[in-house]
Amino acid sequence: MNLNYALRFFLVVLLMAVFPAQADDSDSVLTEPRNIFLQAVDGDKRAVRTAVKRFRSLSLSNPTDPVFLAYYGASITLKGRDAAKSIDKQSLTEDGLGKIDRALKLLSDTNHYPSSKRLDTLLVAANSFVHIPSFFNRYERGKQLLYEILEHNDFNEMAVRFKAATYFTAALITRGDGDDNQYRRFLELTVNTDPQGRNGHFASALLEEL
Repeated sequence: MNLNYALRFFLVVLLMAVFPAQADDSDSVLTEPRNIFLQAVDGDKRAVRTAVKRFRSLSLSNPTDPVFLAYYGASITLKGRDAAKSIDKQSLTEDGLGKIDRALKLLSDTNHYPSSKRLDTLLVAANSFVHIPSFFNRYERGKQLLYEILEHNDFNEMAVRFKAATYFTAALITRGDGDDNQYRRFLELTVNTDPQGRNGHFASALLEEL
């Protein structure tokens, strides 16, 4: 595969892997809106609008629950991604980031919160931070949150797809940092964790390029 094609493929994978979080498959309240959100991540503009509405409603109904606010903020950043005008891109992204910041503050103030939702909130925030344009200055914070997830005592108890999503995001970060050894390591962890899943397939394809 030539370099230009490989680069385009990598960028497509980067976009599609931004929010593959499925922290708790038993959480029926989150399942459907999260799936809509993932369609939005993949570029479905109607799904973006629907995700914003769904997570706004969930957040308003559950004002002390960080995970809904985090997804709401992330949905708004997707509106920023799709906005036609630069000023709208910036204002929407800033609005979304502000809500994610509030979600993280809520999370830090919440002592008794299920690990599945805690880690889901962190991954949504981490992915939002590392994939927005660099001038928003959130990349390092996103990396910090990602490694907080990996080091969490309950990470190994998370759903397979969530762990694979986390490993794959870590792979993309280490690739961006130029750490080829860690890049390969996290790709292999992704494949080994969920070989038939979405991220496992993406990781397998990228491993073939090495």
